[in-house]
Amino acid sequence: MRASSDMTLPTPKNSRGRRVGLTVSLLAGLLGMSCVAYQFLAHTSRLRDAWPPEADTFYLPPSSALRIASLGHTELFADLIHARANVYFGTQLHARVPTKWLAQYLEAAMDLDPKFERLYLAGAAMLIYNGQKISPDMVLAAIHVLKRGHEAFPFEWEFPFQMGFNLLFELPQDAGEDDPRVPGWRQQGVEMLRQAALYEGVPYYIPNLVARMLTKSGADDLAIRHLEQSYAVATNPEARTQIRNKLFALRGKQFSEQLEENLRAYTQMIGERFPEAPEAFSIVVGPRTTALGILSPPTPTAFLPDNP
Repeated sequence: MRASSDMTLPTPKNSRGRRVGLTVSLLAGLLGMSCVAYQFLAHTSRLRDAWPPEADTFYLPPSSALRIASLGHTELFADLIHARANVYFGTQLHARVPTKWLAQYLEAAMDLDPKFERLYLAGAAMLIYNGQKISPDMVLAAIHVLKRGHEAFPFEWEFPFQMGFNLLFELPQDAGEDDPRVPGWRQQGVEMLRQAALYEGVPYYIPNLVARMLTKSGADDLAIRHLEQSYAVATNPEARTQIRNKLFALRGKQFSEQLEENLRAYTQMIGERFPEAPEAFSIVVGPRTTALGILSPPTPTAFLPDNP
């Protein structure tokens, strides 16, 4: 009993001191947290100031966040993003400014709906034919989209065909022959086009084009078919105009080269017949025949086989 009576209870003064100390510690902690928050806010503001002005309008959250926000309706979200991409593409194209946010829109839509087949072909065409000067980065971005399409639809011939053309012709043309990547691109392009020619259901003209792709006329024909495919999937009128102009230029060049080739053949024919006479004489008389040619016996191939 005496030992317990010797114990001292906390006095009001001690209790008040503890409360004051606790309050001071709490205030100090809040002050420290406020300083840290202010530093983070200032850092975030500096980062925000470095953003391009259009980021407020065109920014798209990561695909993982969009997948959660879709509540399972990922295909619907992919359709909405695709529609937004079309509006953005048309607006930028009309204003003659780069479409630097387009790849992000396409990537998000592909992540949400990998089986959106038209998105791959149309998206690849939009990345290249957008009213700007075609650059290797634009073509590589389109090839990336086509690769994803090929992974999602491994039995569709259009994906290796479009990739092969871009690798074999478009990239070397835009990068320049001095670019060290050109030989590798061409090798990959040839292989992709050969694969495309082996697909079931491939159009009848593809194997013949691929067989002639390393000749000049074959390359032009292949380019025309590629542009025709891009024109078919393009939805924006201005993008279709850009593709159509390239088609006209390529066909005009091909027609002009054909005319020149015919003129060379015609000139050679006149020179081999009767160059000293009017041209009409060479056409009417036909090939020059010497006396030796008249007297020599005809070859067996000149006669038709006898009827039995």
